[in-house]
Amino acid sequence: MVLLLSLSVLFTGCKSSSREAFNTKMKEGEVLLQAEKYGEAVEFFEALYKENSDSITLMEKLEYAITLEASRNALKKAEAYLEEENYQEVLKSLEGVHQEDEKGVLLKEALLEDMKKEFLSKGKTLLEKEAFDEALALLKEYERLRGEDSDILVLHETILEEKNKPEEPKKLIVLNAGHQKVQDKNQEPLGPGSSETKNRVTSGTRGVATGIYEYELNLLMAEKLEKRLLEEGFLVKMVRSSHEVSISNKERAEMANAWGADLYISIHANGSENSRKQGILTIYPSKDNPFVSHLSDESRRLSELLHDAMVEKTGANPVGAVPMDHMASLNWSKSPATIIEMGYMSNREEDVLLSEEAYQAKLVEGMVEGIKAYFSFE
Repeated sequence: MVLLLSLSVLFTGCKSSSREAFNTKMKEGEVLLQAEKYGEAVEFFEALYKENSDSITLMEKLEYAITLEASRNALKKAEAYLEEENYQEVLKSLEGVHQEDEKGVLLKEALLEDMKKEFLSKGKTLLEKEAFDEALALLKEYERLRGEDSDILVLHETILEEKNKPEEPKKLIVLNAGHQKVQDKNQEPLGPGSSETKNRVTSGTRGVATGIYEYELNLLMAEKLEKRLLEEGFLVKMVRSSHEVSISNKERAEMANAWGADLYISIHANGSENSRKQGILTIYPSKDNPFVSHLSDESRRLSELLHDAMVEKTGANPVGAVPMDHMASLNWSKSPATIIEMGYMSNREEDVLLSEEAYQAKLVEGMVEGIKAYFSFE
């Protein structure tokens, strides 16, 4: 009897000790779950289950760990597919996110939001490029995948508005490369109805250091400006495209008028008996101009914008925007007009600069910026 009692006490003690060890193990497994180490938790509970297959609690924990491991693996796959922009597979993978995985469900929603943001970003980029049909097709694909969405619908409407918006007519810039190879000393009126006359056209100055003729430099710069303006979406017409022409200053302005110019820009280089003079100058008709006083304000604004932009780009001496009323090319114009004097070819340093491609590029960019600024403030 004593022996049986002793064995019973011993058995009860072993059972109690085994239960404590099991509970300790379960707590270790719980730590793995809390740390979201679901793969390790599955391995841990599987090993424990082999020794305690009669524990319902253990079986439930194992099943829970397996569910969450599968859920998080599905999320990882979805993230990888999102990076590859394989959106169909993203959605397919996200179907594996289990409702029991509360954090996983939140991560799923965040991933779907990221996917939507990608579509919106791509759509806005295509809108900026005016690739309207491609942008609309992209949004239609999103709706096929996810159904209607308010943000997608707003962008869709914006794209349609831009697509169907009447296209603004492009601005026409007429460029006059000043002078020509052979001057014409025959006379023409200074302006409409004027009794005062001037030479029809001269050949201009010449570089003291480079020997380049002004009419050559003017056409070279006008061609470079034409190319950049076309790239910016402007319409451009050139008064002359060769040196072997005979077109007077009056006739040049009349060509611009006939073409319906929005701006008439004459490109020149300066010369002076004072070889120390340097800098950029622009010329416009004054408010007292007897022929085109009504164009003075706009011509002045154009001249100032061009002058300031070129000076900023080149670092040249700012001579300023100056009113002059004895320029036939301005007096015969029916649109805002200016004469650009890019620099002094009578100054050795500036003459050399004007012949360098890098400096020419800066001048042209300044001209482009000035023209764009003029229309942006209309």
